[in-house]
Amino acid sequence: MRITRRSAVPALLLLAAAPAAAQNRGRPDPNPDGSIEIEQVRVGALALGASVGGGRLRFGGEEHRFNLRGIEFGSLGVSTLSARGEVFNLRRLEDFAGRYTERTAPRAPGSPSGPETRFLRNAAGVELRLRTERAGGQWRIGEAGVTIELR
Repeated sequence: MRITRRSAVPALLLLAAAPAAAQNRGRPDPNPDGSIEIEQVRVGALALGASVGGGRLRFGGEEHRFNLRGIEFGSLGVSTLSARGEVFNLRRLEDFAGRYTERTAPRAPGSPSGPETRFLRNAAGVELRLRTERAGGQWRIGEAGVTIELR
């Protein structure tokens, strides 16, 4: 077998790409499938709280409006929330609607106030990464969740 410069270049490129491909296996796609904007009001009175709002999803070259609502336990106070972010693992528009559970990325000690990063995920595997800004004050015992319904 004779190796020529013409056949060696593609082989070297393939070998160079193999470690990167192996590293990315099993990792979520870093490229978002869409973008999202949310406006929400949260109200809590002792043991029970509620949230209502809506937003826009940009997916597949189109804009889709949606409503969101939620019930929280161990919530006290009133706040408004504005969020912008990315949508991951969304293959079909039908997978976007549903109940999302939420977790907040912890802030480093001594970090300034400002936007928080929140992560939400539904049963279809759709994930939202949101940068949120809150006005007002609300205290919660646990993490919250919301239900999204397409209009």
